[in-house]
Amino acid sequence: MLRVVVGFLPWIILAVLANRWFVPALLLALLASCIITAREIRRRSVKILDAVTFAFFLLVTIGILGFRWMALGIYMSLLVNLTLMAIAWGSLLIGVPFTIQYAREQVPPERWHAPLFIRINQYCTAVWGLDFTLAALIALYQHATGAQGFVVQYAWLFFLVCALLFTTYFPSWYRARALRSPGA
Repeated sequence: MLRVVVGFLPWIILAVLANRWFVPALLLALLASCIITAREIRRRSVKILDAVTFAFFLLVTIGILGFRWMALGIYMSLLVNLTLMAIAWGSLLIGVPFTIQYAREQVPPERWHAPLFIRINQYCTAVWGLDFTLAALIALYQHATGAQGFVVQYAWLFFLVCALLFTTYFPSWYRARALRSPGA
């Protein structure tokens, strides 16, 4: 669970700091993603989320600071959520839910290919995909209408907490439910 939060740390840094200090927040998020990815490379366990996060922050930083593509900054909340949405739904489509890479660190290798383990991670990744899809829709609404209300500004945080709680509690509940079923 904590590893998933660490994977999202660069995104959280950007979300929390960008409204006041956009460029420092972007650079700090890039630094965090660089450290996370470098650690994963040393451990030989680079995850989809970490690799895409590093690529995103590297490219956006180059685009904004190097080429002065300010549209990237203007539409940052939408770009962030579309990128995270692509990670979640894309990883499901290719058959490697991004949460499974974190879950494997806590489960013995002999259970990695168990249908129950895979199904739990498909559900968890789908919930994250829904989280990012809803956040992207709110960001799109915000850009289309100029809305700046509390709900529009902080809905992402509510969705994040919901996805974290789901990821924390769903696996054990679903596993217990599945094991109580006949023929489990």
